Amino acid sequence: MRKAILLILLIVGSTTLAGAAAIDLHYPDSDPRAEYLEHVPLLTPRDSASLDSLIRHKMAENHIPGVASIALKNGQIVWNQSYGYAVIEDSIPVADSALFYLASISKTSVAIALMQMWEQYSFSLDDDVGSHLGFPVRNPYYPDSVISIRMCMTHMSSINDNWTILDPLNIQGDSPIPLGEFLEDYLVSGGIHYSLDNYNPWPPATQDDYCNMGAAICGYIVELLADSFPIRCHDSIFDPLSMDETAWFLAELDTNNIAMPYYWDGATHIPYGHIGKPYYPCGTLRTSSRQLARLLTAFMQYGLIDDTVRILDSTTVELMTTSQYPILNPEQGLFWYRKFLDGRWIWGHQGWSSGIRARVAFDWNNNTGAVVLTNGEDMNSVTQIAIALLNHAAQFGVTELEKLSPIPQLVNLHQNHPNPFSNSTRIGFTLAKAGNVTLEIFNIIGQEIATLIDKELEAGEHNIVWNVVGLPSGVYYYRLSSGDQNRTKRCTLLK
Repeated sequence: MRKAILLILLIVGSTTLAGAAAIDLHYPDSDPRAEYLEHVPLLTPRDSASLDSLIRHKMAENHIPGVASIALKNGQIVWNQSYGYAVIEDSIPVADSALFYLASISKTSVAIALMQMWEQYSFSLDDDVGSHLGFPVRNPYYPDSVISIRMCMTHMSSINDNWTILDPLNIQGDSPIPLGEFLEDYLVSGGIHYSLDNYNPWPPATQDDYCNMGAAICGYIVELLADSFPIRCHDSIFDPLSMDETAWFLAELDTNNIAMPYYWDGATHIPYGHIGKPYYPCGTLRTSSRQLARLLTAFMQYGLIDDTVRILDSTTVELMTTSQYPILNPEQGLFWYRKFLDGRWIWGHQGWSSGIRARVAFDWNNNTGAVVLTNGEDMNSVTQIAIALLNHAAQFGVTELEKLSPIPQLVNLHQNHPNPFSNSTRIGFTLAKAGNVTLEIFNIIGQEIATLIDKELEAGEHNIVWNVVGLPSGVYYYRLSSGDQNRTKRCTLLK
């Protein structure tokens, strides 16, 4: 039922922007991983006043309409300031609740979703992607060479972003083209979007070349394993992290709360509008700085946040931050990558698209993290602000942190075990505080078929056994509700 509702929203939710700029909507031709700080002096740690001054100066110097900035230390927010306008025309200021288009930072969520599936199912990152997609994916110049999942997650696939084909597919509002349909048309000979230029003239895993199509492929693999890529992300990442206003599609969000991307034409800011694309997993995720800080915190803490919410196993995070092709690119992990900036290695990802420059960054050596979201077009400023935020956060010691409030704790619903199951399965969950709890079971079309719990429970860990009687094999959903928080997960009954 949720999948059907989502499809309806996509059809009716596409929006246009009156007066939107008649300019190209595209990713940069250069590698979004590139840094532009070669001639910038090292940034020393900054106090609040100098950090504030830096951000304001960079905004004025480079015509950046709005900035949302957060610094983290040991999982706690030590800086949270917003500047300028989310929507200039309506004088709407930026706040930490304002939603920004993340561009390529979206790939970090694709990586988490796929690696969650990798933890749950038996498949190899070296599998031929075609064996999962249901159609062959081969570089026509090297038809005997396998293109693997690992290659797609590291920009080693030899697939090319052919902007001559891709740019015209960027539209105002959500794209109506299904992800799988687009990918087959783009990757397989005979498709309406196919061209030899969709591939590079070198074998897979022989050259590093940034590729957005790799993220789209990985998103579709998740979809084929979990029925819906957006719903899977909500259920296994966004809901557990309380990222309640985070979505891949405009139809699922209040567009009045989304920062408008802008182009500076030398005299004024021109809005690009809110765009969508059929290859959306590579970049259309929208969220706020505060919500993105929760995802970054969970990843920095090896998959765990609030001591109870786990989105990845710690060894999976270690794998994701290990160079997969150290000869070709020792800085590249599984979508996440590292850069040597300001005298140390910093992990993270940039976001770079029309009217958007953004960055998440973290330094494991001192447990600091930074989130910078802007609706302007100067990456140099974003990187400098991110480094300054890391340096600012590094100054905080134990005494100062004890005075700060941690990111709020949440309920956490665990994956049932075993899964798949035949007669019974255990469902575990954790409550941060006592309260009334309901645990309900739904079939695949959204009909409630059982209520396992509906009562007051104490804070802490709880486990419930679901004994199945009289139900057919298939996919089911279990939903935990406590107060205004809801968590849903998918399970499979096999008899």
